[in-house]
Amino acid sequence: MKKHLYQVPENKKIRVIIDTDANAEGDDQFAIVHALLTPKFDVVGIIAEHYGQPDSMNASYDEIIKILKIMGLDGTIPVYRGAEQALNDTQNGIDSEGAHCIVAESLKQDHRPLFILNIGAITNLASAILINPEIQDRLLAVWIGGGPYPNGHLDFNLANDINAANVVLHSTTELWQIPLSAYTMMEVSFYELFERVKPYGEIGDYLFNNLLRVNEIECKLTFDDMPFAKNYSHAAKTMLIRSGEGWSLGDNPAVGVLITPQLKNSEIINARTINKDGTYGDLINNRMIRVHHSIDSRVILEDLFCKIKYHYGL
Repeated sequence: MKKHLYQVPENKKIRVIIDTDANAEGDDQFAIVHALLTPKFDVVGIIAEHYGQPDSMNASYDEIIKILKIMGLDGTIPVYRGAEQALNDTQNGIDSEGAHCIVAESLKQDHRPLFILNIGAITNLASAILINPEIQDRLLAVWIGGGPYPNGHLDFNLANDINAANVVLHSTTELWQIPLSAYTMMEVSFYELFERVKPYGEIGDYLFNNLLRVNEIECKLTFDDMPFAKNYSHAAKTMLIRSGEGWSLGDNPAVGVLITPQLKNSEIINARTINKDGTYGDLINNRMIRVHHSIDSRVILEDLFCKIKYHYGL
């Protein structure tokens, strides 16, 4: 990596912990790289998150280590193992390296604010809050997850730990939620990534080819038996979830909302409990959260592409 192009004023610098199910698909990798190339961020730790499959947390841990090595950053960023499964209830956290990382960093005397970027299930943050409630008002959580408002439904991240989501919603931790309706605005085509990412270093080549690998696997899946697909024609199903020609880099908004002001696309609302089916339920008294209903994908994607080119181009 080169020296950063510019200096960010001290009063704008932040501490960041990334909590990621890095091996679940192919988009977390882009968000991790984006965060690590951002001069505003001091990434003080990366936590491996589970994604509902056996040994998935350890697979995410290995993927994080791989990304850091490819970027030439191995050994420079602390990486922690998180919980191996979802919470069983909303009263008991799961003890892990990742949860203790969040607690320890939250309790540090540091004038720079602490942001937890949750780009998977939110198990480790919920566990940290349950282990030490004192940290609740000492961090800001950004969460990629949850269905669109006002009704909501299960998305991948929420489905992997609804109890954890409810722990955070019922806490006093400042929460910025980026639901499915916003994070799916990050559409890119594979030809665009071929031009803007693949040529730039080993990491650009890895990001592109790994995403193509995941795409081949996921596009073979069928959603014909899912309730939401029952009225789709055979032709329309070729565009369902994945088109085969592109992807949504849906985790990058967690980085993007901390790089450029995106408040115009958000509102402060009264938080609601999330039901087992992912729908939004009862109001939570005296609990307000920020919800990003849409995202300026252009500025986020261009920032990602230009940073990769700057650091890994010739």
